[in-house]
Amino acid sequence: MTQKNVAEALNVFYELKAALENAYWETNDINQKDRFFSMKSMLQDELDELHKLSLQDHSYPYEAINPSVPRLKIRLQSLLENLDSIVYRPESFQSLAELIPKTTDLFDA
Repeated sequence: MTQKNVAEALNVFYELKAALENAYWETNDINQKDRFFSMKSMLQDELDELHKLSLQDHSYPYEAINPSVPRLKIRLQSLLENLDSIVYRPESFQSLAELIPKTTDLFDA
């Protein structure tokens, strides 16, 4: 896998954030709402740090900045393993199934 730059990471993170927001609003289970909200908040913390970079820095290789990223990675992997029993709407399921591996790959780089 080639290492992604900051701009590519931002695109993946924005897409994942939207997918997590959709999943949040689609579930009726308060525990799942809490799960999605928590992951979205951790992702937003990383986005906030990335927004502090100058536009010229967007071509540099992506490296996680926020210390909550390892926890987010674990939660995303757990969600992916149980996705079919948590997310029922096909569009949201497909979106998360595609974006979670892309995101965790970024965190591994």
